[in-house]
Amino acid sequence: MNGILRLYPRAWHDRYGEELVALLAERPATLLDSIDLIRGAIDARLHPQVPGADVRPDKEIPVTQRLLGVVAAIGGIAWILAVVSMFVLPRNVDRDRDSSIAIVGLAIGTALTGIALGELGSRRGSTSSALVGHVIAVVGIVFAVMVPIPWPIFVIPLYGFPVLGLVAAVRGSRNDALPGWLPVVFGAALVGAFVGYMGSIETDPSLALIGSIGLAALTLAWVAVSGRTAGTSETIPV
Repeated sequence: MNGILRLYPRAWHDRYGEELVALLAERPATLLDSIDLIRGAIDARLHPQVPGADVRPDKEIPVTQRLLGVVAAIGGIAWILAVVSMFVLPRNVDRDRDSSIAIVGLAIGTALTGIALGELGSRRGSTSSALVGHVIAVVGIVFAVMVPIPWPIFVIPLYGFPVLGLVAAVRGSRNDALPGWLPVVFGAALVGAFVGYMGSIETDPSLALIGSIGLAALTLAWVAVSGRTAGTSETIPV
């Protein structure tokens, strides 16, 4: 029975948990009671009415935040597909794979992920913070434009964007606009990307680690769409 009670949101459990446990101690729950409790737990999470419930109603999540979550998701998928194409596309007569899909995917992923990071990491109601977010978004777009440019220019976005992602994630966390653990995700992605860039598609499968940026972008998308933020502590907006 304790397992069923854990299905309820924390706020609901804090308010009604002891009363329900006492009631069940007087009269053990039947099978129908257990089914009803499970149904109640699902309803409590889908339609929270207790202040402070773990899951916020969908209407409380701004539409713009949801759209930016979709933008981040598209960017993450594009990045991952770009990396996958490096391994699965057929080779030509020179034993080289067509890199056009990878270039387009990396450019799209860089631009969209940069936009989402910059805008989602801004503190609401702060003009200066919004301006910094726009700058981050523009830098992401500039990096995207540089991706198709031959060596050595394309090296700049390949190494610069993972760093930008980490910096933007830290900024969003400090602004209480993104969770405090998100910089860890983008930090791991930065390490993975750098290790991947040292590999070769011919001899080193570590090249696949470049896709870690895409996974970080998908994590950002989940954070935005689900409405999760860092909290409400006072920070300096940047």
